[in-house]
Amino acid sequence: MDNPVSEDSLFDTYKSLFNYNSEACFALNMRGEFLLVNPAAEILTGYSDKEFFHLSYEDLIEKQDRKVTIKKLEGLLNGDKDSVEVSIRNKQGEKIDLSIVAVPIFRAKRPMGIVGVAKDVTQQNYMEFLVKEQNKILKMIVDGINYTTILDEIVSIVEKVAKDSHCSVMIADKEQNKLYTASSPKLPSEFATFINGIPIGPKSGSCGTAAYFKQRIIVSDIAVDPLWEDYRDEALAHGLKACWSTPVFDSFNNVIGCFAIYHSKPNTPNPKYIKLIEEATYLTSLVIQRSMAEEKIQHLAYHDELTGLPNRRFFEEKLKAAIADFQPANNNQHLALLFMDLDRFKFINDTLGHHVGDILLKQFAERLNKCIQKRETVSRQGGDEFTVLLRNVTEEEVRKKAKKIIQILSSPFIIDGHEIFITPSIGIAMYPKDSENNVTLIRNADIAMYEAKKEGRNNYQFYNEKFDFQSSDLFLLETELRKADISKHFKLHFQPIVDLKTNAATSAEALIRWQHPELGLISPEKFIKIAEDTGLIIPIGEWVLRKVCQELKARQERGLSPMNFSVNLSLRQFFDSSFVSTVASILTEEGINPAYITLEITESMTMDVEKATQILYQLKDLGVEISIDDFGTGYSSLQYLQKFPIDYLKIDKSFIQNIGENMDDCSIASTIIVMAHNLGLKVIAEGVETEEQVSVLKGMNCEKAQGYYYSKPLPLNELHLIESDLGSWL
Repeated sequence: MDNPVSEDSLFDTYKSLFNYNSEACFALNMRGEFLLVNPAAEILTGYSDKEFFHLSYEDLIEKQDRKVTIKKLEGLLNGDKDSVEVSIRNKQGEKIDLSIVAVPIFRAKRPMGIVGVAKDVTQQNYMEFLVKEQNKILKMIVDGINYTTILDEIVSIVEKVAKDSHCSVMIADKEQNKLYTASSPKLPSEFATFINGIPIGPKSGSCGTAAYFKQRIIVSDIAVDPLWEDYRDEALAHGLKACWSTPVFDSFNNVIGCFAIYHSKPNTPNPKYIKLIEEATYLTSLVIQRSMAEEKIQHLAYHDELTGLPNRRFFEEKLKAAIADFQPANNNQHLALLFMDLDRFKFINDTLGHHVGDILLKQFAERLNKCIQKRETVSRQGGDEFTVLLRNVTEEEVRKKAKKIIQILSSPFIIDGHEIFITPSIGIAMYPKDSENNVTLIRNADIAMYEAKKEGRNNYQFYNEKFDFQSSDLFLLETELRKADISKHFKLHFQPIVDLKTNAATSAEALIRWQHPELGLISPEKFIKIAEDTGLIIPIGEWVLRKVCQELKARQERGLSPMNFSVNLSLRQFFDSSFVSTVASILTEEGINPAYITLEITESMTMDVEKATQILYQLKDLGVEISIDDFGTGYSSLQYLQKFPIDYLKIDKSFIQNIGENMDDCSIASTIIVMAHNLGLKVIAEGVETEEQVSVLKGMNCEKAQGYYYSKPLPLNELHLIESDLGSWL
C-alpha cells in the first residue's frame, strides 16, 4: 500500500515541530556552527537567528563544560544516544543551565551534523542546590558546630550564587537597641568595624532600618538613598554601591538580627535572589536562635534561674578549684564554707504562698550579694539553702562575715503588702581544719547549720566533730531508711502524661513515696540522696521497677487500655554493673511487654558518653523506651543526643513555668523542640500548670505534657478515673 503522506508534507510537519516547539531547538553542522534555531532558542538566549549563524556552540558554552560537550557531540555523531547538561551565557551574560538531548543528522549515511532540544533547567538546578545547601546547614546545626562557623557558611553560599556580592549577618542586642556583626568574611574589615553596633532606627542604613520597620529594605543605589545619609561616604569609599537587608525573626516575630547583601554596583534583586535571601534568612534565624538558647542553657547550667545566683554545680567546681589552689599566707588562714538556710521559710511558703516565697528568695539573694566581695563566691544550693565561700580568711574574719549576713536580714522584707521578718541559720566549716576534701567540707558545714537551728536559729555555728552524731535529721532518716521494709513502707503514685493532640493520658510517670509508720509521709527530696549515698537506691530501684511491672500487668488484667509507665533511674543504679541484667530478669519474670516501660535518665548520667551509650543500647535491646528527664538543666547538649538511642526528651519545668510570658524561655523551648524533632525524638513538657502553657506548647508541636494542670500524682487505683475525665474537660 502506498504511503499517502508526501515528502513535502512530511518536511512541513517536521518544520512545524521544530519551529513551534516550546523548548529551544537547534541544528549544528559538523563544525559546530548553527544551521537552524527556533524562536524558543532566540527567546532563551537573547540572540536572533541571524546572530546565531555567526556563532558556534563553543561561543555559548561555559569553559568548564566544553570538553565534556565536545566528547558527547562526537559520540552522537558516531551513533550514541545520550543527553548532556551544560551551562551557557545568554546575550545579557546571565548563566543558564540546559539539559540537551540531540541526535545526529545523516545524508547518504554520512553524518552531516546534529539536531537537538535544549531544556532550561536553571530553576530546577537552583532549587536542588538550595535544598542541598539547606540540608548541609541543618546538619551543622544538629551536629553542634560553632554558630559563627555556620553563619560564615551561609554567607559563603549566598556569595557563591550572588556574584560580586559581600554578605553580612548582624545580631540584634535588644537591650542596647543595636546590631552587632556576627559574620562578614568578605566585607571590607574597616567598613565592618564602622557599622558594628549600628543603631536600630528609621535612618540607619539598610540593616538598622530593616530591623526597625521589621521589613526588607532594598537600597539599589547607596549614593542617592537618604537611608544611607550618615553612612554613605564610608560605604562608597569601600566600593559598596547597593545593599539589600532583610530582618531575621525568631519564632515569636521578634527581630533577632539582619541579613545583608552588598554589591559593588547599583543593583536590584530579581526573584531568584529574593528566594535566596529568604532561605538564607530562615537558616540564619535557626542558627541565631540555637546560639541564644545554648547561651541561656549554659547560663542555667551554672546559675539558679530564680535568683540569678551561681548554683550548686558552679559552687562545687569553684570549691574544688579553691582547695586545689589553696596557699595560705600563714597558719591562721583558711578556706571557709558558710552553709545557711532561712528559718521558718516553709511556714512563709505555706501561709503566704509560693509566689511570696519566690520573691523573698530573690530579695534575700540581692541582699546577700551586696555583702559579697570580689574573691568570695555565693550560690543557691536549692530551696532556701545558700552557701558562701571565703578564701584565705581567719576565723575572726569569718565571724564578721556571718554576723554581717545575719545583720542584713534583720530589717523586714516588704512583699505584696506583707512585712516579713526572717532569720538565717548558718553553719561554718573550715579547710583544712575540718576536712581535706570538698564533699566532707560541705557535709560538715551542713551539719553545723543544723546545730545552729538547734541553738535557737538566727545564729551561726562552727563545725565541731561532736556534731557528727548530733545531726539528728540526717542520721535519723538514714537509720530509718536502712530499717524500712521496702514492700510495706514504700508506695507508688502515678502522674499522667497527656498526648497534646488527642488529650488522652497515654502514659504515666511512676513516683515513689515513703510512708513511715511514725514519721508519716516523707518526700523523695529528703531520702533519695541518702539512698544514693548509702547504696540503698539499688534495692529500692529494683522494687520500683518490679512494682511498676506488676501494676501494669494488673491494669491489663482489669481490661484497661494499655498504658506506658515511666520509671526514674538514679546515677548509682544506672552504672551498677548488674543493672541491665536485673532489668532483663524483672521484665521476664513479670511477663511484661517491655514496650510499655520507659526508663528515664538524667543528663548527669550521660557525662561518660562511651559508657552511657553502651548501657543505653543494651537497654534498648531489651525493648524498653528511653527518655532524658529535666533536659536543659544538666550536662548534655543536643549534639550528644544523636549518639544515644533516645525516644523522648523531657523539657525541664523551669523552661515551661514562664513560657507564656518570658520570650527567652519560649525561644529555648521552641529551639529544643525543633532540634529534638530533627533528631527524630519526641518531646514531653514537664511542670505544665496553666491552659496558656498548653496552648503555647501545642503551637510548638510538642507531643506530650505532664503537670498539675492535668493531675497531681495519683495512686494507681485512681489513675483510670483521671483518664476518663481528661477528655471531657480539656
